[in-house]
Amino acid sequence: MELRQLNYFKAACELRNFSEAARMLHISQSTLSQQIGQLEEELGILLFDRVGKRVLPTEAGLALLPYASKAIQDAEDGKQMIRDLKGIRTGELHVGVTHSMISLMLPALERFTRDYPHIGLRVTQGTSEELLQQLERHALDFVLSFKPREVYNDFETMPLFLSELYFVVHHSHRLASLSSITLKRLSATPLILPERGFATRTKIEELCRKYRLSLTVGIEMNDVHTILHLLRGGEWGTILTQAAVADEPDLVRVPILCAEPLTSPGYLFWPQGCYRKRAATAFADYLLEVIREGNFRPIPEG
Repeated sequence: MELRQLNYFKAACELRNFSEAARMLHISQSTLSQQIGQLEEELGILLFDRVGKRVLPTEAGLALLPYASKAIQDAEDGKQMIRDLKGIRTGELHVGVTHSMISLMLPALERFTRDYPHIGLRVTQGTSEELLQQLERHALDFVLSFKPREVYNDFETMPLFLSELYFVVHHSHRLASLSSITLKRLSATPLILPERGFATRTKIEELCRKYRLSLTVGIEMNDVHTILHLLRGGEWGTILTQAAVADEPDLVRVPILCAEPLTSPGYLFWPQGCYRKRAATAFADYLLEVIREGNFRPIPEG
């Protein structure tokens, strides 16, 4: 049983199609079929049922998959550990960040690339759910995100801060001079909100259900920077976290009056039980510096 065969097997299990798996692996379909056939012969059992152009893992295939995935990940962790022993001046790092936290990521990115210019860095933005799914597949090294209600068990978490929810407007907006705003008045104000799936939007909707309110949502968007840009017309407001508007001096944050604390906890998420690249821990240190400089509230222990 070779690691290469396990890679081919895992790709075929995930895509359920030999042609697509071969294309993803940059090999011919005949090579992939031959290697999986040899693996089946060695194990003495079929791993796939061939159904037309599709392939479905058999009971044996499904049983083997978690062991194959662990073997592949252990091999990658071993190679990364050896690379780290040689230093962290080169390599690749792939991190995920939610749209509303990109303002915290950017200064950390600038500091990291200044000190480690030869490390290839990829930053993927998305919702908490999207990014955590990628992290679960080991497609990301870590994720900076607010903690969603449903969190997978396959992650290690590092609590970072609590970020307040605010009603946010441009300083030219008619409500910019308010010292605070009630939920009732907020519900009658035209808003641009993040799309459903964003942790902030989920928190807002839970609040509305609890107090039996309906917000006046004129626009929904999946990009926080575009929302902030539209606020500068002076007509719209939004509801976002302190982290999302940390570096926007022309925008006004109006506290929302509510009987309960309106905060979202920010976390770093890591794959459970996997080797952490030294480059990833170095980048995380820069993030922690930026967060400390932002004077965010810490998450209470326990």
